[in-house]
Amino acid sequence: MHFLAKAAVTAWMACAAYAAIPAQAQSVQTPPQSSSLSAVPLFVANSQLVPGWSFSLAPYGWAGSVDAKINSRTLGGDTVTTDVHVPFDKLLEHLRFFTMVAGEARYDRFSILTDFMYMNLGVGVGGARIRTVTGPGGGSIPVGLEANASTGLATTIWTLAGGYTLAAGGWGHVDAIAGARLLAVDLSTSYNLQTAFGGLTKSGSFSTDADKWDGIVGATGRFDIPNSNFFVPVYLDVGTGDLRLTWQAFTGLGYHTSWADYSLGYRYLDFENSAGSRVQSLSIGGPMIAASFHF
Repeated sequence: MHFLAKAAVTAWMACAAYAAIPAQAQSVQTPPQSSSLSAVPLFVANSQLVPGWSFSLAPYGWAGSVDAKINSRTLGGDTVTTDVHVPFDKLLEHLRFFTMVAGEARYDRFSILTDFMYMNLGVGVGGARIRTVTGPGGGSIPVGLEANASTGLATTIWTLAGGYTLAAGGWGHVDAIAGARLLAVDLSTSYNLQTAFGGLTKSGSFSTDADKWDGIVGATGRFDIPNSNFFVPVYLDVGTGDLRLTWQAFTGLGYHTSWADYSLGYRYLDFENSAGSRVQSLSIGGPMIAASFHF
């Protein structure tokens, strides 16, 4: 995935170079309409700059498939790797609770944006599997050894960033963003095996939790479709910190009205870390729908 990091940095530098072009060459317009820009990947409002303060609030629904590889420690000191896979069309069957909302406060070209998502999943053997045990007598657990298992995975993802509009006009707008992202994971598994394996007894439970912070940079924007209220939102960020790599991308189709913007698209978010880390990998990808109310 390192090529994505290079792509994000290249896109950000291209946006900065465009912003350096004189305003006359960019043909930037600033009509006094009461609407706002957005640097959040989930929603994009009006393309043109508006003097003073403006705000946006966007609840959204994201039916993403979830893939995770989480490492836990047993009481005996062994490391147990749990694989979780929930396809997007099965998400509602395993979803216990969720909250998804984004918001933005903007003053002229400057903005502060936030995106908060909490998802609590409950999955059985079909969606989660104890894959390996690292320790004396451990190894890959044979398929079918698990007679029964129940895994709960609670995930919190919070992004907080500042943005700056590099260019805006009748064609759309481009923003640069920089900030931080939190990934908080809480996993608990109860299991029954056909027989004891490695450091795992025939039945038992284990759990783990982790909070990881990463810095991110990226670019976001929208491109208006001429002679219509439709637009194409785009977003890309990349970052690192406690995790080796995190990146996110979104695009789709939006529709603008005087008091709200609606968008439907595809969003993908990925976290990667070294083998043996508590959060070795986690990704969410799938269709998303959002409504951005601006005031």
